[in-house]
Amino acid sequence: MSAGKNTYTYDAHTYHTKVPPQGIAELLKHYLPSGGLVLDIFAGSGMTGVASVSNGYDCILNELSPAACFIANRFVANVDPLLFEAAVERILEENDTLRKMLYTTSCRECGRDTEVLYTVWSYKVLCSKCDYEFLLWDVCRSYGATVKEHKILSEIDCPHCHTRLNKSRLKRTISVPVLVGYKCCRSVQCEAALNQNDLEKILSLETAAPLASSFIPDFPLPNGVNLRQPAKHGLDRIDRFYTPRNLTAMSHLWKTIHRVENPEIAAQLGFVFTSLYQRVTRLSEFRFWGGSGNTARFNVPFISNEANVFVTFARKARSIQDHLETTAGCFTGKCSVIQNSATSLDYLPDNSVDIIFTDPPFGSYINYSEMNILWETWLNRFTETKDEAIINRVQGKGTKEYSALMLKSLREAYRVLRPGRWMLLVFMNNSSEIWRVLNKAIADAGFRIVKADIFDKQHGTFKQFVSENTPGCDLVLHCLKPDVEVSVTVPPFQAKMQLDAYLKEMGADRLTTEFLHVNREAELDVRRLYSEWVARCVTTHHPIMDFTEFKRAVEEWAGN
Repeated sequence: MSAGKNTYTYDAHTYHTKVPPQGIAELLKHYLPSGGLVLDIFAGSGMTGVASVSNGYDCILNELSPAACFIANRFVANVDPLLFEAAVERILEENDTLRKMLYTTSCRECGRDTEVLYTVWSYKVLCSKCDYEFLLWDVCRSYGATVKEHKILSEIDCPHCHTRLNKSRLKRTISVPVLVGYKCCRSVQCEAALNQNDLEKILSLETAAPLASSFIPDFPLPNGVNLRQPAKHGLDRIDRFYTPRNLTAMSHLWKTIHRVENPEIAAQLGFVFTSLYQRVTRLSEFRFWGGSGNTARFNVPFISNEANVFVTFARKARSIQDHLETTAGCFTGKCSVIQNSATSLDYLPDNSVDIIFTDPPFGSYINYSEMNILWETWLNRFTETKDEAIINRVQGKGTKEYSALMLKSLREAYRVLRPGRWMLLVFMNNSSEIWRVLNKAIADAGFRIVKADIFDKQHGTFKQFVSENTPGCDLVLHCLKPDVEVSVTVPPFQAKMQLDAYLKEMGADRLTTEFLHVNREAELDVRRLYSEWVARCVTTHHPIMDFTEFKRAVEEWAGN
């Protein structure tokens, strides 16, 4: 199964993981050709809801996180795009004076006032050898023939003692602005060093920013696996994730949105506001080719990009309007979003749901409650982590606790699903232990895994591009609730012998892949092989080896 991410709906609002709704829709139509009620017990951003209501199915989205519930609710809302467009224009008009005050610079060629589109900030760092302080921006840039070949170097030479230094290990001191981007009298975007007026404006905002004080997220950062890195660099409160300029802009936007009387329009404007996520924070890493990432981590970059909040808001509003004009305009089903733990679906009677499609947390892959805190502080609603099915040492949850929560959730799924119907569960992990506890939880809940498909989202994840130990495509496990009770037995298994036979069966032409989106030569496609291997194992009840062990075995086999 293959479904891409580059659609108006998928791009409308960021979330840590999303299953493309057109792929979900194909599965729903296969299993429910005559209609029925769809349930997602780990709904996340609500893509199951989008797939359902777009194809005439009624749907219940069950989700623990209030931020995810808000996002899901807006994804399945059908708001008049013209009313939404007019509201966006009014919001921007009301903040036009503030926008000019915050984001005006002078064109270096014609001298006229023009809008700052972004400001690049760089940390000063200390040489680990001679303790010399220097501006990283001055020594870390490498320019290629095209902008795609420009990069920030990971290793640099100290400008004082010339020692070779690893950038990631350098001690940081302060972050300073080094570059502004704007567009004025030339047809292309221009970049220039900050002038005196730019520097004075930033200094005045750091001294006394005109914040909408009742509309800022002055929430202390709690302890967390993903929250230690920003706290280490002084971002120990949510408001400190923003520069004073961007915090000012965000607070006034949020205040203006709260004044909108129509609740549906106000909520949809809040949908735009939350879509900014990391893009307008100090976590936005500078890229020579533009844009910013919204990865499921809170790393503070050495070189950051301070995006113009109002420009970013307007751009994301256009993406959401595209969704309203295309996908949302075709909604024919009904959808309810319920903030609730998957461990207790008390609002649903036994045998009341026709199909379950769900994408549960993948063990420790993403710490959802931590990553959602950037949204939840603005919304002033927080996840109750007691029932969060996750492996997280700060929460005191290991494999045992994750297994227990997943089993409890899957038992509830089994209870509410009609006999003879299907639960489609999307999952991937590189750990044999996680696969073991998941398989056991599925079986102990009463389900039987009948088949497993590869779900190819067509674009690799951030983890897949930077980590050699991250497997590839997710699997869709087709889990049947039998009409009668069945028991599952696990036969004896010798992994190495089975793997050798499997690789011979695959053939050499399917063992390599070419990378279209990153600069890498064609290589042994161990990630996809692992996905296909796991799919075979889960349907034949064979134990699954860790991805690292599998990778080593495949490379050894290929070398012989």
